[in-house]
Amino acid sequence: MHPTLVQIGPFPLHSYGFMLALSFFLGILLASRRAPGRGLHADLVFDTSLIIVFAAILGARAMYVLFHRHEMHGLVDALALWSGGLTMYGGVLAAMAASWVYLRRRKVRFLLMADIVAPSMALGLGLTRIGCFLNGCCYGKPTTGPLGVHFPPDAFVTRLYDGAAVHPTQIYSSLTGFAIAAILLLIDRRRRPEGQLFAFFLMLDAVGRFILDFYRAYEANVYVLGPLTVNQLICIGLFLLGVLLLVRRNGEVRATVPFESVPAEAAPVSEIR
Repeated sequence: MHPTLVQIGPFPLHSYGFMLALSFFLGILLASRRAPGRGLHADLVFDTSLIIVFAAILGARAMYVLFHRHEMHGLVDALALWSGGLTMYGGVLAAMAASWVYLRRRKVRFLLMADIVAPSMALGLGLTRIGCFLNGCCYGKPTTGPLGVHFPPDAFVTRLYDGAAVHPTQIYSSLTGFAIAAILLLIDRRRRPEGQLFAFFLMLDAVGRFILDFYRAYEANVYVLGPLTVNQLICIGLFLLGVLLLVRRNGEVRATVPFESVPAEAAPVSEIR
């Protein structure tokens, strides 16, 4: 556990904030490299990514604050992103809504962009959860199994569970994110109907998070339907949305050939409907 990577004078570099920034940087870079292969300018990806970044951070923080109001003693606490405290699905839902509105104004198909950024979202999950592990947040329930980890004596989770080992759910989630990113990039080697790659992301991520939440520790107010958390209910909804997209797009006839990079100028944004 290393919540602070380095101290530069009076300014600490927080591990969670660093990994969050790194995830956005590499995710945007990956998406911009993939955009020309689907006929979009890289510039449009950068513009959309800015919308996604701000919406994701605001949505993720808002959902965290909503379920942790007892931790908030003022506006500063609510805005303290550097200390951790983001709920992923709050960010996903906000980013989807904001990017849909933005792309609609730009006359660009939402699913076209969603297919481009899907692997970036999975990669971002993998990187950000490493920051969670270093920060000591998003920890799991106590376990006596071989995968259990002990956090330092001054960590909150150590005091909460009297020094017991806990599931490293941050690492579980990180590995899941990296695996999903690899699977999506492998699937994307052959052209598929528009929206299918995004559908696969929704389904894979929903299944992974649904299972993970049985091992993660939460406050009582996060359990909204028996043993199910609010995140698991969102998982069910996103999984069904992915299935719907997959079924609807499966009937479309598309060439199953490897992608070839096309010049960005071959498909100006104004020609995309």
